[in-house]
Amino acid sequence: MIRSFLLQLGLYTTLYSSVHLWDEDSYKKGLLFVPLIGLLLGGILYGLSLVLPLNLQPFMLVLVYCLLTGGLHMDGFGDTLDGFLARRGREEALRIMKDPHLGTFGLLGVILLLLGYYSFMTGSGKLLLLMPAVGRFSPMLAAYKKDYAREQGMGKFFVESLNLYQSIPWLFILGLLHYFLGEWIYLLTFLLSILFSLLMGLWCKRSIGGMTGDTIGFTIEATQLFYLFAYTLLEALWI
Repeated sequence: MIRSFLLQLGLYTTLYSSVHLWDEDSYKKGLLFVPLIGLLLGGILYGLSLVLPLNLQPFMLVLVYCLLTGGLHMDGFGDTLDGFLARRGREEALRIMKDPHLGTFGLLGVILLLLGYYSFMTGSGKLLLLMPAVGRFSPMLAAYKKDYAREQGMGKFFVESLNLYQSIPWLFILGLLHYFLGEWIYLLTFLLSILFSLLMGLWCKRSIGGMTGDTIGFTIEATQLFYLFAYTLLEALWI
């Protein structure tokens, strides 16, 4: 199990290099640890938010997040927007998403994503601890019972290996963590983010017939941004 955890740690963060650990069985077993890696990232970010001066927090939190993740999922976020928003059909969308060059939709999307993180991370309080876990849990919902939209690809192992034994425990764990934070807004934010993740999965299915590695990354980043935005909006409305 340690091998499986380290493999996923290397895939989802820059904290460890796990190339030498790759095998399909370890990857499948390691999917259970993906939200746990999110909690590790959240712990680092939340810890920084407690010690950094307020005026440094927005930039430093975004910078550290990017360094810890290597911008991996932001790449998928941009590619997905390029493919989907081109509105040229499934095959053309898949071709555009595979193109290594970033298009206008992708560039604008990543800029807005970073601006959103910059704006909302500092004011999210304890939710900063759980944001990366919710983000990495989201494709487990979005991709469940979905087809892989390409013949081959790294995301194929993720999509085809998902099962309820991986997602149900984390649904309860994350739900309880939000509940014990002590504010009903936290739990409502989590529930809305679950709904958002499911809708992202349906959008991917409608647009390209399923999921890819890019749409997995897109779902992670989009759900995290929605999570922070939803909390900020709910808090403003409650006040």
